[in-house]
Amino acid sequence: MFDGKSSLDLHMYIVSKGSYRGAQRDVSYQSVPGRNGDLVIDNGRYKNINIPYKMNILDKSPFGWDKLTHLIKGWLLSRPGYLELWDSYDPDYYRLASYSDEVDIEQQLREVGSVNLKFNCKPFKYSFEGKKMVALTSSGSIIYNPEFYNSKPYIKIVGSGTIILSINSNSFTFTDVDGYIELDSETMNCYKGLVNENTKMYSTTFPELEPGVNNISWTGTVSEVDIIPRWNSL
Repeated sequence: MFDGKSSLDLHMYIVSKGSYRGAQRDVSYQSVPGRNGDLVIDNGRYKNINIPYKMNILDKSPFGWDKLTHLIKGWLLSRPGYLELWDSYDPDYYRLASYSDEVDIEQQLREVGSVNLKFNCKPFKYSFEGKKMVALTSSGSIIYNPEFYNSKPYIKIVGSGTIILSINSNSFTFTDVDGYIELDSETMNCYKGLVNENTKMYSTTFPELEPGVNNISWTGTVSEVDIIPRWNSL
């Protein structure tokens, strides 16, 4: 599945896959004269990963090979940016993938062909479970992160005035909240609908949900805190 469309709709079937590959940690190694072994310098990030698929095409469509190949190229190349990618071998997770390579389709027989695809993906894959919104109505609630890595959630705070949101030992202050305020830790933005409200957030960092138990509390006039946790894994 890519950009909401199944390869089966285009008569494409996976022959071999790269679904279970993991991203590479961005690490530098520095040699020091007179010291055995290199220093390991962690750059605090993971690199993008290429996810390859070898596909067979069995054309049983009513419109013919030329039209089918036209549709395949349009599916892969018509929209830029990161789009959702997942497959039936790893159905609980999806990736954010971009496709920009050529689409070199080889016709082997009249109705049979093959193509090798390579998607450029963000390093983490995301669980479908982590797309579900969690609504918290009482301070002192708990959210459990089932993965090994911190997640960068979307959070909507419904309330007004000055609000302090605490997640574990970290606190985030918001002022002049009018009805609600939203924050996206992935894009590092604070807003209300289409209005930028970064000036209402007093913090140098954005909230993250650690592996295991996360304690969430707040002070101020708050009726609800909605969280899309975005659980992620490699």
